[in-house]
Amino acid sequence: MAAKIISTQPKNDNSCGWIKQLPPRRSRPSLSGEQHADWVVLGAGYTGLAAARQLSILHPQSRIILLEGQNAGEGSSARNSGFLVDSILNEGHYSASNLEEYRKKYDIKHAGVEAVQRLVVELDIDCDLEENGKIHATAVKDHEKKLLNFSKLLSELELKHKILEGEELHQRLGSSHYCMGLWTEGGILLQPAKLARGMVENLPEQVELYENAPVLNWRKRSNAEGYQLYTPSGQVTCQKLIVTVNSFMASCGVKSNRTFPLTLTASMTRPLTEKEDESIGRPAPWGVLSAQSMGATVRLTKDRRILMRNTVEAWPAINMKFTDLKTRKVKHLEGLKRRFPRLAGDLFESTWSGTICISANNANVFTEVEYGMYAAGCYNASGIGLAVLFGTEIANLASGNMTDSIALIQTNSKPMLLPPQPFLRWGIGLRLLRDRFLARHEQ
Repeated sequence: MAAKIISTQPKNDNSCGWIKQLPPRRSRPSLSGEQHADWVVLGAGYTGLAAARQLSILHPQSRIILLEGQNAGEGSSARNSGFLVDSILNEGHYSASNLEEYRKKYDIKHAGVEAVQRLVVELDIDCDLEENGKIHATAVKDHEKKLLNFSKLLSELELKHKILEGEELHQRLGSSHYCMGLWTEGGILLQPAKLARGMVENLPEQVELYENAPVLNWRKRSNAEGYQLYTPSGQVTCQKLIVTVNSFMASCGVKSNRTFPLTLTASMTRPLTEKEDESIGRPAPWGVLSAQSMGATVRLTKDRRILMRNTVEAWPAINMKFTDLKTRKVKHLEGLKRRFPRLAGDLFESTWSGTICISANNANVFTEVEYGMYAAGCYNASGIGLAVLFGTEIANLASGNMTDSIALIQTNSKPMLLPPQPFLRWGIGLRLLRDRFLARHEQ
């Protein structure tokens, strides 16, 4: 493959509320000089960290280099809403002919949940993990049918769940905004930055992590097997390359006609005071996903903060500037007031952006791109469990270590071909406008 421009500068920022809760960590050195490795893993989010860890287990004598353009674990992995899920409403198919397809997707996501649970126990990571389930909810009567249909699907799969309405729902959330909710048992809430930090701090000694080392370009070596990657202050050659950059796959020439990135923004409050907490009824921590695509994702965390995410955009840059975030924060505040009118003033302490990777048919990337080069990503907004699972299993696949999980992942459909630009950009824009209009009462 020809050389591709991947990134130009690190994009660390201190805007994310999850990351702000972590103690400072000294960054690892950047890559310098000419280096040679058996393996290079490109991208140190959940997927890359899991892949590098598994490679060290399978190849204890090999040199493994993990490259990250920012601070490891502080990109999109640390910036999501912290839902570890196995069942997704907006992937639900309600006809008998499609039940088996949904079951496959569920099985893969459930395997991802179990992969994170094992990792947290094995590495003793404190990431505020709460196995209380998740709630899909709607504030629009016309959307209740979606939840009822989803309940029927879950019943056919024999998955524990419960419809919540009226006072029971209002007390559970501390808000009368929603008219119906559907609780599912198989949902876990966690602090995403703590999980990522735990994975970074527990990397095996064999894994050489280089941070703030953006790859400017790379090429396949012409006279030998393997690849050569260039950073601002160094270069590295390797026999095998695993690409785990998720939403930046297209920008580095991997599956560029199959996946595309979207940018989400969120705000998080300071911890509620006792009086504020009392005003909403002191509910137990919860997480709500909207019944409508583009509706708000909301959380009440263990430390009594409220997170609001209700904006999704096709954004050209890696990060949003302060002025961009300030305008999105207004939208977040509107959503907060709509749900909690008794909470006075602007309680938000932080506002940030993060990216997700989407395919047109909700399919994932898990593949050998060409000889010696592998890629995993495109989690369609449900990435924590899939990222850890796919990272582990792409390392297995690249090592010729076939597993039951690989067989399960490979039953999934492949991302479909996307239209060329500018038609793709126009299509995404129109779809987002449509979904935003339909979800206007859910934001």
